[in-house]
Amino acid sequence: MRYSPDALKSFASAVLDIYGCDALESDIVASHLVDANLTGHDSHGIGMLPLYGEQVLDGNLVPNQSPDLQPAIGAISVVDAKRGFGHRMALLALDHAMQDIDIHKVGILALRNSGHVSRVGTYSEYCAARGYVSLHFVNVVGHPPIVAPHGAAQGGFSTNPISMAMPVNAQAKPLLDIATSTVAFGKVRVANNTGQMMPSGCLLDENGVETLDPAPMANDRQGSLAAFGAHKGSGLGIFVELLAGALASDHTIASMPYLPRGVINNMFSIIIDPSAFDDAKSIEQRTEQFYAYIKSRQTATGVDEVFMPGEPELHNRETRRRDGIDVDAQTIEQIMSVVKQFPDVNDVRCKQISAHLQPA
Repeated sequence: MRYSPDALKSFASAVLDIYGCDALESDIVASHLVDANLTGHDSHGIGMLPLYGEQVLDGNLVPNQSPDLQPAIGAISVVDAKRGFGHRMALLALDHAMQDIDIHKVGILALRNSGHVSRVGTYSEYCAARGYVSLHFVNVVGHPPIVAPHGAAQGGFSTNPISMAMPVNAQAKPLLDIATSTVAFGKVRVANNTGQMMPSGCLLDENGVETLDPAPMANDRQGSLAAFGAHKGSGLGIFVELLAGALASDHTIASMPYLPRGVINNMFSIIIDPSAFDDAKSIEQRTEQFYAYIKSRQTATGVDEVFMPGEPELHNRETRRRDGIDVDAQTIEQIMSVVKQFPDVNDVRCKQISAHLQPA
């Protein structure tokens, strides 16, 4: 079924209200998730709501948390999110890290012990809107590793995403937002929900042999995801683990105890004021010049357009705002199944929540 962004946001906000989030937190989280759907990253959209609900029920995700904003040491800020909703915790942490950026011209953030931060590109966009270059590295702990290091038949780290962006007119242009695995786990979940096979090169079975079937991974965490680019993506994933886990936090996936249905993120961020290097407008002009230069390259056979990082998301936002966002029925069923596990949720309340899902 296809829904309008407003309908999905209202639905997500109603679900988050059941989870115990206040109005501000519900708005931040719902807006983040629906924007992920808009950009085409359905793996990080409202399909994350069942996991969040399970984590709240388990006590591993805390609604309305107040982060510990530790005093900055020079340009370095450390923030303990205390397992609050990462969508809100990360914004508060970035604000804290940017408070003295006029003095140091750089802010370095260690966000620890956060609930799932979801689409990391959101934080590159957040910094770009303030005119800052930023780089973000996120590790994932609290559950068994699901990405096989190059040459291994077992997981050794998780999807460990990286995002970075250059600001042009207060927008992220270009914007790189990638997992260091070939695909995010959420894409395996989406493929399984919609009855599709995975593309070649994405999944390994429990013996380290390539498979296209998403069901064992999606349902039982059997097998592992492949790192992108063989040893290159594997190496990046390992360094993300070290930057976000060993350096910015006090645990990597090797030392963090497993939590039932747990997903904890640590994020290492570098935020840079470009005016320390040159006039900010001059840097923007050079960025746009190079952007246009890449776009002007002759396309390869069978290719219609050369895309810069972040362009597919911009096109998806335009198309999905106009035409609506497709959400499979199983995802909605999974969300409502978790909602029904919360106290005082009856059939009437479930109908009220589902009523927000008006087709586009």
